[in-house]
Amino acid sequence: MYESVSLSDAEDLLRFISPDLDRDEWFSVAGALKTEFGDAGQTPFDSWSQGGRSYDKGACASTWRSAKPGHYTIGTLVKMAKEGGWQPPGREALSPADLKRLRAEQEERRRQRQAEIEADEAKRNRLQVAVSEACTTIWNEHTRGLGSSPYLGKKGVGAHGIRFFSRSLLLVIDDQTETVRILTGADVKRFFADLPKPRPDHLSFLKFGPGAVAVPMRDVEGRIWAIQTINHQGTKLFPKYARKKGSFHVLGDLDGAQLVGFAEGYATAATCFEVGTGWPVVVCFDKGNMVSVAESLLPGREGVTPIWLADNDPPDEKTGKPAGLTAAQKCQSRFGGAILMPRFPGEAA
Repeated sequence: MYESVSLSDAEDLLRFISPDLDRDEWFSVAGALKTEFGDAGQTPFDSWSQGGRSYDKGACASTWRSAKPGHYTIGTLVKMAKEGGWQPPGREALSPADLKRLRAEQEERRRQRQAEIEADEAKRNRLQVAVSEACTTIWNEHTRGLGSSPYLGKKGVGAHGIRFFSRSLLLVIDDQTETVRILTGADVKRFFADLPKPRPDHLSFLKFGPGAVAVPMRDVEGRIWAIQTINHQGTKLFPKYARKKGSFHVLGDLDGAQLVGFAEGYATAATCFEVGTGWPVVVCFDKGNMVSVAESLLPGREGVTPIWLADNDPPDEKTGKPAGLTAAQKCQSRFGGAILMPRFPGEAA
């Protein structure tokens, strides 16, 4: 396409791309602009998004913040624009000097984006460690083993290696200072009283209520990287910067097991574990994490047969298949084993 892509070139490409995309494609546009132009790409992204039927300024800003440079390239925009009818315009041949200058400018932009990517990754790693340390403290000091939950009652399962929050507390994460704080009692009220409106982008928080379920997210060494909380309504929440990839929770004992179940969520895992088969079940926290967890746990366990426990999801609009079943089939094709789709007590067949 171009020897060098300017912001005006990108704006021309965007004219051929409908802003009424599905979320993944819309997100890829943000990522491509951020990779090529850094934060200078936010204005054209927002202007283009305003043409969409469901435009929301706050959602647009949030999407831009969450987009990471490096995952998509300007080629993403070119491909999408071509699909929308864009054709590369004819251009006069550039002199060797101009061509060298333009290539140098593009390389410098890419070098800056790479430096940003590496800095963002290093910061994310530091905050993941800080969240891990805070969640370990919460697990040890602010949860208890005995308790009950309307969510568990609704699902008809018990507590296996999980705990319950013993009091209300707030986990506050400050991206700017790279600090993670645990607030309780009067400090929680004081935090909200002093919180500026609108809330600064660098501040995020997660509230844990008394009696809510706490599920530890561990690695193969047993380190707690984060805690998933499930409130009384069944809403599942993770702290910002929670290291989900490869983290899991085990119901039962993996040592010597010949069959090992892998489930997306705790309730599905507990349902199968309580059937009385005797084999352990691993909570992976979401379907996209099942492969990563299997990569951590299966190597070195000779003779183990994985059982992929698919959630009974409604059919996906695009594929026509339940998302849980699709994820389980992907795992089966990679690691072998069998697929089961458990049902909760009282659930219609």
